[in-house]
Amino acid sequence: MMNKYDCIVIGAGPAGISACIYLQRSKLKVLLIEKNVPGGRMLQATEISNYAGLNDSGVNIANQMFSMLDLSKIDFVVEEVTNVSKEDTIKVTTNYNEYYCDKLIIATGFVNKIIPNSNEEKFVGSGISYCALCDAPLVKNKTILAYANSKKSINEIKYLSTLADKVYLLTNQDVESTEKLVILKNAKIKEFIGNFKLEKVRIEHNEKEEILDVSMAFIYNGYIPGTNFIKELNITNSFGLIEINERYETKIENIYAIGDVNTKEVKQVATAVGDGAYVASIILR
Repeated sequence: MMNKYDCIVIGAGPAGISACIYLQRSKLKVLLIEKNVPGGRMLQATEISNYAGLNDSGVNIANQMFSMLDLSKIDFVVEEVTNVSKEDTIKVTTNYNEYYCDKLIIATGFVNKIIPNSNEEKFVGSGISYCALCDAPLVKNKTILAYANSKKSINEIKYLSTLADKVYLLTNQDVESTEKLVILKNAKIKEFIGNFKLEKVRIEHNEKEEILDVSMAFIYNGYIPGTNFIKELNITNSFGLIEINERYETKIENIYAIGDVNTKEVKQVATAVGDGAYVASIILR
């Protein structure tokens, strides 16, 4: 069977990377699948100071973790998993290929909550960002839009306003406008518009629609578990989290869930790394 692996890991955040660091020491044929840049939500952390032995930005820690993978011993592809099914073997379908494995580790964590019917996904990486501090150098002398409601995210957007020509901030909070920061309170995003890159955003404000010319948009709309691709398996709870036992096994044999995507209570980088080490050790027994 083509594209057949002993173990497939979906998600290159701290949990998935940790599992692969252990699995690469074996003779198993392993595939790691990640749809974006490795690191997961660590990439959006300004600082991680509660992981023993490290105190650095999320981006730097993510890079250090990924650099520990030996890509001569495991396969790595940047593809998006669209479905998982199981009959005689586990089948993992992506936007480009079909893969098969004996054991599957799901480590997809949380993903950004998408604004429905807005074309948001079309412009991710082509004008839409979820990390103001990560992409701050890109906004210099540009007009941008931001959607943010928490104190932390609003402070990040205020920082962007010191770099950009103009920032339209859509928020439900009381924020003071400045010369470069235009507050559109309780406005709604209706549609992201552009050809290959984001060019405009259609919004609704004060019961009227208008179109804003922008080069980038920074969206802080919360997170949901990254489990849409496993709906057919019926292994999630009402919140979309994957239900597991004490060995991180789902109710389907040979399918495991580690990191933030499962039902465990504590969700930290340290616990995600521990999950990956534990499950990989079980598989290697």
